[in-house]
Amino acid sequence: MKPKIEKLNTLGSRYAEAMAMCGLADDLLDPDLLDARPFRFAEGEHLCSRGDPATCLWIVVEGSVAIREDGHTLFVRRRNEVVGEQHLVGNGYQRIYDLAANETSVEVLVVDKAKIEQHPEAGKIWRNIAKIISIKLRSASRRTASLSQQLADDTRILHAYTNEYALSRRMQAGAGQQTGYAVDRAVIWFSDVVNFSGYTTRTPPERIADIVQRFFNAQTQPIQQHGGHIDKFIGDGLMAFWVLGTADGSARSICTSALRAAEEAVAAVAGITIGKQALGLRIGLHAGYVLSGDFGSATRHQFTLIGPEVNKAARLEQAHQEDVMEGGQIGPVRISAELRNALGGIDQKHYGSKFAVRAKNIGTLEFFTS
Repeated sequence: MKPKIEKLNTLGSRYAEAMAMCGLADDLLDPDLLDARPFRFAEGEHLCSRGDPATCLWIVVEGSVAIREDGHTLFVRRRNEVVGEQHLVGNGYQRIYDLAANETSVEVLVVDKAKIEQHPEAGKIWRNIAKIISIKLRSASRRTASLSQQLADDTRILHAYTNEYALSRRMQAGAGQQTGYAVDRAVIWFSDVVNFSGYTTRTPPERIADIVQRFFNAQTQPIQQHGGHIDKFIGDGLMAFWVLGTADGSARSICTSALRAAEEAVAAVAGITIGKQALGLRIGLHAGYVLSGDFGSATRHQFTLIGPEVNKAARLEQAHQEDVMEGGQIGPVRISAELRNALGGIDQKHYGSKFAVRAKNIGTLEFFTS
């Protein structure tokens, strides 16, 4: 005698609707032969766990079911959706995810794999399962494409606000952690456009914004092309740096690259004019030991370099003609003795004009220009 199968309609219209809407029973003459059984789960209870044998699938009638891996929710299946069907395709398949009730009360219909195989229209049911899987894969592909685009957008934004060196340090620190502090030997660059502030209140804002972008582009391109990192923009000024290697040859090469970037930046900015007036650029370059890492408050911080050597590079850029105690006309690129000593003989000879100026909080500051 065959076991009595209770009709879905006798269980309630919600169950019949779930069976019809989920797609599992499409084109079936008698879906009641699947003998779907209702179950309730409280929030957090597992429908199945990773490693369990795959012997059934579920149709969500009320609430939602979370698909989880290592405690992380990958997907959420909601009302009138099928869950757990992918692992039925094959003998001896096991669950590779945890399925858990995702709301206070979750109600599902359980359909056993054995009932599917015994159904006179089993071929149609497996076709319907394949269609359900295909729809989910298409949805997952769209979601993956969307996440990939979001990741690409986030990466572009991240690179716009963070230099490569700071980014690599942050990646080493791990997610959610501030960058650790380190002492680096570095070339520090400070630059500023000569007398530009006087234009800002007398020129239309859109015009000023365009000029600012042009003269920052004129500096960032040679800095990056010569291996430097932009630390920050400070009004119409810029701070950048190069991390020096431990080998003498490497340090000389990096110092030379920083100097070439400075020379190219000065030439490029000189090609930008406001009316007939060409812009000028001052650059201070110094080599020394700095403390690097994330600095700031508990809620907002930024990767940067700090220390006396950073201040010295800033004072090199800020030196004005009226501050000169020894020397003639100051050139646009000012290099410290420490940086000059790391250069090759030709560059040392070219930057042979020695100056001494009065510098704020430092006193007498010596440097060289061409």
